[in-house]
Amino acid sequence: MPVAQANDLKDLYELALTRDAALQAAAFARDAGIEVRPQALASWLPHIAAAASVTRERADYDSGQLASPATDCVLGAAAGSQHCYGTVHGLGLNLSQTLWSFQAFSQLQEADLQAAAAQAAFLSASQNLLLRVATAYFAILAASDQLAANRSERDAFAGLLNQARTRESTGVGPRSDVEQAQAFYDATEQSVIDAGNALDDANLALTEIVGAHAARLAPLRTDIPLISPEPASAEEWVAAARRDNFDVRAAQLRMQAAERDVAAQRGRGLPTISLTGASSKLNQDEVLGGNQTLDTIGVSFSWPLFQGGAVASAVRQSRALYREATAVYDSTQRDAEKQCRAAYRGIVSGIARIGAAHRAVESGRGAVEASRRNVEFGTGTEFDLLNAQNNYYTALRAYSQVRYDYLTSLLALKLEAGRLGEIDLIAIDDLLIEAGS
Repeated sequence: MPVAQANDLKDLYELALTRDAALQAAAFARDAGIEVRPQALASWLPHIAAAASVTRERADYDSGQLASPATDCVLGAAAGSQHCYGTVHGLGLNLSQTLWSFQAFSQLQEADLQAAAAQAAFLSASQNLLLRVATAYFAILAASDQLAANRSERDAFAGLLNQARTRESTGVGPRSDVEQAQAFYDATEQSVIDAGNALDDANLALTEIVGAHAARLAPLRTDIPLISPEPASAEEWVAAARRDNFDVRAAQLRMQAAERDVAAQRGRGLPTISLTGASSKLNQDEVLGGNQTLDTIGVSFSWPLFQGGAVASAVRQSRALYREATAVYDSTQRDAEKQCRAAYRGIVSGIARIGAAHRAVESGRGAVEASRRNVEFGTGTEFDLLNAQNNYYTALRAYSQVRYDYLTSLLALKLEAGRLGEIDLIAIDDLLIEAGS
């Protein structure tokens, strides 16, 4: 059988990479998350600020203090005093370099963890996209199979109903055979309508991820290989999920970042040591002291002893957030373990279920043929044939669905273990056949 060439799983995944809103949101969240590190690092880099000002000042002098009268001076109300006015033009450059700050140190460590958590969350979203595309694709194929099976079932029961009516009209068969066949046929009408609606819903679900796509997708081969998990131990997969699952990793990093935030909040009340330097120049009237240039350098020590209880409150809040992050981490880890075990079980049991479902289809087909012959030879009833026909199509629908469940479990297991990649999607894409072949 030729491999699918168009509208296949890989093509849809490539569309999803550029169109899926959830992945785009995760990418923007990652980009925003990694910016916390340069912001935290900025506290350890030099801070330079420039300042300029123009002010009007007044100075009070005793009459004897001025060597000569100034034009901008006026006599004060008190005897022997005068007020002098002048304009000051100031330019300044200030530099500050943090030498030690426990708060800034803790914030930098916290930022590293937050950036790593943002990256892990994005990788989780990327892997989830692979599974979401495959699941949506399988949902369409499953719905198409169900619709085809239901239509075939309706046609089969329609044929049996016509045969029962013919036998009744010729006096060979009873009225009860017609009523029984009519009941089975009527039941298939609703199932066909439901299957059609399910197919429409499945197409809409895929459209939500990839946008507009061709309604006809490449179907799955009948003879798909049934591969057991490797390693063949659920505990090894669970251990990998605890260690490598990106959701677990992101939750763990957020928990560690929240722990560092407790130290950062405590650091708000601890001393800070900085190297400071400044250069300023004042252009002013002689009456105010004349032009001046001042250069300074030094080390400053700052210790906020009390800030109204804000530091203590921030520490308590941060501790509560750390406990919350710890609980979320535990919950995420347990969920990953549960999903990993379920996926592993889905693969192992899926192999057995596919074999059992295939045998049920073959047995059902044989039972239909046997019942038909019995009716023809007068050794069986029409109702037996109707039941055999119903059981056959029930088995056919189950066989179709269990194959998609098995493939979904294969991808889900690798997702939970943090090992799902595009190569896994390509491997399933190779199991598709070209539409219409």
